[in-house]
Amino acid sequence: MEKEINNYNKFISKCLATFLSIILALSIIFINTTNVYAKSLSSTSGDEYVLKLIKRGGTTEEIKGKDINLKFNSTDPISISYNEQLLKQCIDKLSCLNPTNVTEPKSSNLEYRNYSYIITPEVIGSKLNKEKLYTNVVMAIKNQDSELNLEILDCYEHPQYTSNSPEVIYAADTINKYLSANITYSYGGMVQVVDKYKVIDWISIGPNLSIILDESKVRNFVEGLASSYRNSLGTSIKVNGGYSGNNHGWAINVDEETRTLISLIKSGQTLTTYPSYYQTSASSYFNNVSDTFVEIDMTNQHLWFYKNGYLIVQSDIVTGNMSAGYATPSGTYKLYYKQKDTVLRGPGYASPVSFWMPFNGGIGLHDANWRSEFGGEIYKNGGSHGCINLPYSTAKSIYDNITPKTTIICYY
Repeated sequence: MEKEINNYNKFISKCLATFLSIILALSIIFINTTNVYAKSLSSTSGDEYVLKLIKRGGTTEEIKGKDINLKFNSTDPISISYNEQLLKQCIDKLSCLNPTNVTEPKSSNLEYRNYSYIITPEVIGSKLNKEKLYTNVVMAIKNQDSELNLEILDCYEHPQYTSNSPEVIYAADTINKYLSANITYSYGGMVQVVDKYKVIDWISIGPNLSIILDESKVRNFVEGLASSYRNSLGTSIKVNGGYSGNNHGWAINVDEETRTLISLIKSGQTLTTYPSYYQTSASSYFNNVSDTFVEIDMTNQHLWFYKNGYLIVQSDIVTGNMSAGYATPSGTYKLYYKQKDTVLRGPGYASPVSFWMPFNGGIGLHDANWRSEFGGEIYKNGGSHGCINLPYSTAKSIYDNITPKTTIICYY
């Protein structure tokens, strides 16, 4: 038994020695083969190397090792060298960098069509970021990669905005909201509408798709609104006496109304409104008289009659004779009553009239068929005894539409 064990141990030792000899031989062969391969690479100088550039759309271009003096050095580990200047020249010569072959990226934008704005699609383009391209090419050569996908490696320039960019969507929503505004100013028989046809001239698209509402243009509109009321609610009416005994002013507050209108436009409101007036006793007073009243501008010898906010009639007039001491007093009054076909009597006169509407003692509105002209400066020397002389047609229009207690405002 002991002899058999010794024989077995000898057999194992012999096998182990043989195995180690084989391993050693293979290691020597591998090392020699590696050195030979490295020397082989060095001898080819990388001339066989080709880097394929896969462009957007699938077309390709190549950078060849022989064009950049590529070398695989037989050191351990293997290193790679190339001529940087030649590589830059190769990259510069690429078709994908030729300006004639490049489509510039273009951001999605807003385009005006029929009083609204639509979002235009972006252009992806084919413009490469040269710095990114160079960096990725160098990395691919060092890694001995055979392909370089420029799209995957994000080598292309991008448009700043796409049609899905939140900035584009917000800008479109904002500008179209402005254009959806429809604000109607209706007062004193006048109607002024602020809608897309006006707002389109007040808005523009600024840097970074900012939507600009030109506040100076809005203010110009409000100033024009105020000007249109100059002799009809827009001038400051200063009246003393009458039943109120106070001064009253009625003038559009341009600053406040500009701010209000800007806010209404930006929120895309649709409504009918009145302009903002200065917060004087006039505004509170006129709120009480609603939209029906007679306004008499005695300096300009002109009258307006409004009913439910609509201008019924306006006309030149003749008021009290200034030089004779019969000047019509300023003030705010209420119509007493109205009467047809009566005779107005006073010291030295009896004047038949078709329409009589008194509001201040013996002073009232009436037709004056003995006059052929009205307005101008007649009142200074050839005026009435204090009444408001009207052309027949004007007196009839007022008479047919006015009711007792209607407010009558007289001012110089």
